[in-house]
Amino acid sequence: MWMSGVRVIAGSRGLALSHQTNATAQNISGTATYSCAMFDRRQCFGNVIRANRFTLDRHCCDSFCMTQRFGKPAFWIAIPAFVVAAATLAVGNTFGSIPGIGMAAFGAFIIGLFAENRLSELIAGLVRIAQGDRFASLPTAIGDGALQKFDQAAEAMRAALGQADDIAIDRDRRATESRLRQAGRIFITRRFQVAINDVMATFTGAGERIRITAADLATRNRTMSDRVASAAQIAEAAAMDAAKVADAAQKVREIVLQSGHHVEAARTAGERTAAELRHADETVRSLHDAAQQIDVVLKLIQSIAGQTSLLALNATIEAARAGEAGRGFAVVASEVKELAQQTARATNEIRGQIVGIQTAVKQTAEAIGAVTSSVDATSVVNRDLNAMLDQQLVELDEIGNEANRVAITVARALPDIQSAISEVAEASESVLHTADDLSARSQSLVTSIGGYFKELDHGAIRIGILHSLSGTLTASERPLQQLIVMLIEQVNQAGGLLHRPLEAVIADPGSEPSHYATHAKDMLEKHDVAAIFGCWSSASRQQALPVLKQHNGILFYPSQYEGEEQSPHVFYTGATPRQQALPAVDYLLAQDRRRFILVGTDYVYPRTTNAILRNYLASRGIGAQAIMDVYVPSGERIWRETIERIRTFGGGGNAAIVSTISGDSNVHFFREYVRQQISPHSLPVMTLSIGEGELNSLAGVPMEGHLASWSYLGAINDPHNRDFTRRWRTFIGNDKAVPNDPMEATFIGFKMWIAAVEKAGTTDVDAVRRALAGMTCDAPSGFTVRMDGETQHLHKPAFIGRFDGNGAILPVWISDGLVPPEPWSPWLTRSETDLRRAS
Repeated sequence: MWMSGVRVIAGSRGLALSHQTNATAQNISGTATYSCAMFDRRQCFGNVIRANRFTLDRHCCDSFCMTQRFGKPAFWIAIPAFVVAAATLAVGNTFGSIPGIGMAAFGAFIIGLFAENRLSELIAGLVRIAQGDRFASLPTAIGDGALQKFDQAAEAMRAALGQADDIAIDRDRRATESRLRQAGRIFITRRFQVAINDVMATFTGAGERIRITAADLATRNRTMSDRVASAAQIAEAAAMDAAKVADAAQKVREIVLQSGHHVEAARTAGERTAAELRHADETVRSLHDAAQQIDVVLKLIQSIAGQTSLLALNATIEAARAGEAGRGFAVVASEVKELAQQTARATNEIRGQIVGIQTAVKQTAEAIGAVTSSVDATSVVNRDLNAMLDQQLVELDEIGNEANRVAITVARALPDIQSAISEVAEASESVLHTADDLSARSQSLVTSIGGYFKELDHGAIRIGILHSLSGTLTASERPLQQLIVMLIEQVNQAGGLLHRPLEAVIADPGSEPSHYATHAKDMLEKHDVAAIFGCWSSASRQQALPVLKQHNGILFYPSQYEGEEQSPHVFYTGATPRQQALPAVDYLLAQDRRRFILVGTDYVYPRTTNAILRNYLASRGIGAQAIMDVYVPSGERIWRETIERIRTFGGGGNAAIVSTISGDSNVHFFREYVRQQISPHSLPVMTLSIGEGELNSLAGVPMEGHLASWSYLGAINDPHNRDFTRRWRTFIGNDKAVPNDPMEATFIGFKMWIAAVEKAGTTDVDAVRRALAGMTCDAPSGFTVRMDGETQHLHKPAFIGRFDGNGAILPVWISDGLVPPEPWSPWLTRSETDLRRAS
């Protein structure tokens, strides 16, 4: 067992695997023949880790070189060859013993050297293959002996390792998908845990509040109970007082009733008194009239008395005269008589009047007596009424005082009861509010739980990654898949997109253009991806376009391409010929190159780009006789005759090769270029398809002096690029890894899509498409690139770089600013465009 425990750590296909290899070799016999049994491929499923190239550990390389076990192969081969030759010569005795032995020794030495050279080439090829170079050259087998079998075994090992690569890549793809899906579920679970924690915190807080409120309610209930008991006593006293008030009111009622009777008697007495007073008034009026009559009579009497006095005087006088005293006395006497009669009559009248007056006075007296009686009766009634009213007032005062005391007592008790009731009401409302909040939280919890399980399957935003992980385009596309995974993980670590995690649906089209359409359809129909990042060649993109149109999907296409296309379903983040091919030939023209070999893989991108270059070069004075077109099939491995033709055409000097070769064909092209000893100083290659990502597959091939045209170079000295490179190296675990142009284009497309989704607030394709129009992004190139709103192509810078001897591409020319995309090239006629599309 000379090869066991082989540990393949990394490789040009951009993944790593470890496996156990069981290979046996027969002991080298005199004929020096041995064979190698291939390892069991079923044991090729090792742990997948990130790295850049497959390597074998030192022990395995030493085993392959056989230096520790066998020493120099020439020595072990020459000895048996010498013994056989010497024995043959001795038997034949052809040249004699000494010359024959010398010749045998010389022949054995030559045979050993030849065998050593052949074995060294084979072993070196095996070492390169084992170290990850799946395209290492092996010497051509001679005859059908052991060397041919060794060569066949090496080719079988190369094929088996390639299959192992594919198996490991597929496993890595599935593991990456699973890891991102698991990360998405962890994201959703953490968000659900936050919601649960919030609900639990709410429940805990609410429980504590309820506990405190319940304790407070118990205290308040006791307080309210005491207050209610006190209020009950007060109410009982108030009831007794109310009974007293009722009794007092009853007494008042009885008094009021009695007062009513007295008032009625007083009213009757008053009416009677009024009537008697009216009668007394009439009597008094009669007395007044009688008094007036008496006054008249008295005046008459007074008049008569006066006259009588005069008459008496006259009589006196007459009597004094004597004589005739008789006669005059008689007259006087007659007059006195008459006066006496008048006086009698007057006296009678006066008597009558006096009687009338007496009667009237009597009646008046009687009336006054009656009035006095009535007044006395009224007085008595009033006295009784006043007494009753006084008693009533006393009772009313007592009732008022009792009512006032009851009111004061109740008034004092009511605020306490009201306060207690308010406190209990507040506590009850608090409990009710808490209960409502708990109910809402419970409903939210139910919703969250339902949403959690729903989100586990449908909550993540899915992104399609459509890059080949096997086949001829692996070296170019594999880093783009890894980069998108890195960006997805960064977004998820930062909180997701629209508060949702990102997941990847990773497909491996296997470098077959038709498979891109199949996987794109599967992504859009089965997985409902929000966007697809992928495709490499124009053939793969054009295969996917009808599917994107049918399902209204969007594709972010990171590769340089030929232009002559515009679709609402594609955002072209790679360079167009205006941004890559034309600056490339402008630089070569500035370097005084006047003959151009346009070599590329035979599909739409190289042919269309080269047609544009032909017309553009013609406008710059380069005739058709100075331009050579060369096209090879995809995956071309045999380049000897093609390189010979190129060397012959460019032998005239001042020539340059513009390469649009894609995929692994570049490895075989440059190896044949080196094998035919062509110098990049005499015939440089300006590649439009090899960047830093493809240099791993060209390990061991001298690239120094060749040129590349891109919109980004990994060696750019800019803070954005340093940060981009640092993140990439950290992610893949290789501190020497360098990003390339399609990776930057992928980075820009991803960042713009994230920004557009955030701006639109949705992953809806139409809304995102509108948000992307005119969007800018600070790119790792150090430029702020812009998405053209009309063509959906990027305005980007242009760089020309030169390969150095350390596997880097150093900038030698940079555009002054952004170069417009111009997807519809003015250097290509419409008929040429239609013809190339049809082809």
